[in-house]
Amino acid sequence: MNFDIIYKDVTGSTNDDVWDLANHGAHPGVAVRALRQESGRGQWKTRPWVSPEGGLYFSVLLEPRIPEEEFPSMSPRLAEAVARIVRSIAGVTENEIWVKPANDVMCEAGKLCGMSLDAKDGKVVLGVGLNVFHPKEPIVTDGRNVAAYVCDLGTEESRSLPFANALSNPLLRVQYLDAVMQGLLGAIDLELSAIECEHI
Repeated sequence: MNFDIIYKDVTGSTNDDVWDLANHGAHPGVAVRALRQESGRGQWKTRPWVSPEGGLYFSVLLEPRIPEEEFPSMSPRLAEAVARIVRSIAGVTENEIWVKPANDVMCEAGKLCGMSLDAKDGKVVLGVGLNVFHPKEPIVTDGRNVAAYVCDLGTEESRSLPFANALSNPLLRVQYLDAVMQGLLGAIDLELSAIECEHI
């Protein structure tokens, strides 16, 4: 899949942005990335997803070639694809980063990543919110989903070199977040292709 990424500093919701693009004829693969969301939301629409600077927030339009009733079953598999990339960044194992059904990426300290999957008319908007670097102000939660951060995982020896460089130099962080998004989109694309092959 070819991805067409729109970069924003601030938006209300990347999911809403992508649905708006889809409603105006955008093709699968269009994505919106924001450094901060003001009205982000998780899989449960009544729960906001707090999205301060320091995290990676993006949504992408997909058109899975599987029956629509099977769309929800994609969530845990796409979450696992995301978890694999996060493990490789931090240099940690499945015991340290795992998927909590249906699509939360967790570590011992709390929730690293939330995902939402909105489906309509054969299309899916997949939203991803990944806590990478600490925000300036701590995220206040209701205690059910304490925020955890990729930057706290791994060791100096285990982390990928680009991640280590971004940790030591804040000027590199936006560029690094965009590189992470490219990796996540590639992993999502591969997993979606595998899911589609199972339905041939």
